[in-house]
Amino acid sequence: MMKGFKALFLILLLAASPLFAQKPQLSLITVSPGNAIYSAFGHTAFRYLDNENNIDFLYNFGTFDFRDPKFVPKFVQGQLDYFLGVVNFPREFKNYTMLENRSVVEQKLNLSQEEIAQIYIFLTKNALPENRYYKYDFIKDNCSTRIQSVFENTLGSDILYDQGAIARIGEKSYREYIRYHLKNNPWFDLGIQLVLGMPLDQKVLPSDSFFLPALVHDIIAGSTLGDGRKLADEDEILFRSEPDPIFDPLNDPITDPIKFNLPALLFTVILALELGLIYIGCIRKKVWAKKSLSCFEYTLVLLNFLLGLLIFYLWFISDHTATKWNLNIIWCSPLSLTFLITFFAKGSGQKVLRYFSIFMAAMCVLFLLIMAVGIQSACPAVIPILLLYTILFGRRLFSNLS
Repeated sequence: MMKGFKALFLILLLAASPLFAQKPQLSLITVSPGNAIYSAFGHTAFRYLDNENNIDFLYNFGTFDFRDPKFVPKFVQGQLDYFLGVVNFPREFKNYTMLENRSVVEQKLNLSQEEIAQIYIFLTKNALPENRYYKYDFIKDNCSTRIQSVFENTLGSDILYDQGAIARIGEKSYREYIRYHLKNNPWFDLGIQLVLGMPLDQKVLPSDSFFLPALVHDIIAGSTLGDGRKLADEDEILFRSEPDPIFDPLNDPITDPIKFNLPALLFTVILALELGLIYIGCIRKKVWAKKSLSCFEYTLVLLNFLLGLLIFYLWFISDHTATKWNLNIIWCSPLSLTFLITFFAKGSGQKVLRYFSIFMAAMCVLFLLIMAVGIQSACPAVIPILLLYTILFGRRLFSNLS
């Protein structure tokens, strides 16, 4: 009797097992920003989980090859290939959490098995060597925008994106979101603000709302499908870093101020040093101070020239779109070569130096006005730098300070 009961129980268990089998799931994984420069804006990717077939893959559009011997020139030129990488999720999860201390949030997509299979097939096809590569663009084509592209190429008009979230995103500019993510990297913030162009001061267009991982997360959280289903379930926090300072830029990032930081302090000190050398060398007539001032100014203008060349290259020669129409070229210009050539000249060369210096001082003041009216923004450290160059060039207006 007991043997018969056990046999019946086993038969019923086997018959019911398909009902308890876990079906494949598709999720959106959002990773908070990391400390490394390349991870400063966070990350997003698809997770495909199929326990029955022992599959747990992360489909990652943000993959690039550091080992490429032409990595640096390709990156500078804007021709760096990114690709869709397929990696083991548990292993990658350890990298994000144990090695990098970054928060990881999962949004399980509320899709049918047919819809999941459609996206899975699309991702698998795009991960093939002949399809996996794409030309990275900082705003228009990155790991975040590729999430939207996958949805549009599979589910298409069946997804109704959260227009409220898209409207809130559009209340701020691209540069504001970028600066928010860089507030813990002030030197990188200074560098990237010097090379990014005027178009990034525009409000974020609806078509670009997916340009950052955290924005993708918030849009997907409120989106629905055509039949009324929510696109994603509630967040499941797989790991929360300590601390977790930057994860929700839609929570009004501008109310979290970017404080007066080390670069701004350093350039304020340099500005004070310049004023001190001018006073001691040009007013008190100390020879050592005047010679020191000459070396000091020549070095600063050389740096201006080199940065001006970089800005010129990124605008007119490279394929980057975010570096076009960069008005920093007004004050940080390749034309500084004129100053470097005529600095030690005599006679007419000194006249050229004087006129050019006056012109450059005016350009520095012009850019300060451009910042003040909001045509192109910059970080706080740029203000003492502009005052530094305004005084450097402008002192030649006064004979006793020349």
